[in-house]
Amino acid sequence: MTSLNYISFAVAPVLIVLSVVYLKYKFSIQTTTNIRNAVLWGIIGVVILVMANYLIELRWHDNLRNMRRMSFFVFVGIAFSSEIAKFLSLRMIFYKLPSFEGPLEGILYSIFISLGFATVAVVLYAYGIVGTETKFNDMTLFLYTYPLASISFGTLMGFFIGMGKLRKNWLIDNSTGIFASTFFHGLFYFCFITSDKRLLLFTTIGFLIITITLIYKAVNFRAERN
Repeated sequence: MTSLNYISFAVAPVLIVLSVVYLKYKFSIQTTTNIRNAVLWGIIGVVILVMANYLIELRWHDNLRNMRRMSFFVFVGIAFSSEIAKFLSLRMIFYKLPSFEGPLEGILYSIFISLGFATVAVVLYAYGIVGTETKFNDMTLFLYTYPLASISFGTLMGFFIGMGKLRKNWLIDNSTGIFASTFFHGLFYFCFITSDKRLLLFTTIGFLIITITLIYKAVNFRAERN
């Protein structure tokens, strides 16, 4: 591994610290206990990714030559296992908190869970413990962009889980949150497996538009309630 790869391990922790500093400065929050817990639960959730990756390797012995196996590996073994781990933390731990009122809180907690998850996941990807390093022509780019993409995954899931707190059709909102974040997570990973830089560019633009739009809507929902 190159020194750049080692430096990439700091991206997610730096984003966490910067986000906490911003929240304390902008909103004068008194305690970061829930944020700390969100990061810790994100870190713990990586266990599900490792287990899913192990089971797939046990079944196929890293033989992912056909499209069916590759799609299953990307969208189920990698994306779904990662997002269901985050969902379980968000839904079972933070959803019940009095401070969790709607989409904005959902996005906030979900992003910190995702960054906690990314903190450990990038190390596992870099050392080939999960995923398959040889499939990437640019592992360094993946390691640097994964924490940033995780913010988009967290925004998608958090927004819909938060909407489920406001509306009665929580099952539909929860399902939408899981499958939307899974799809975009899988699409992101697929860009690197195929080494399709054009697809990655369009995906990145899509991530930015969706993330900004959902955060804007969440802020408006919060303002309307107040």
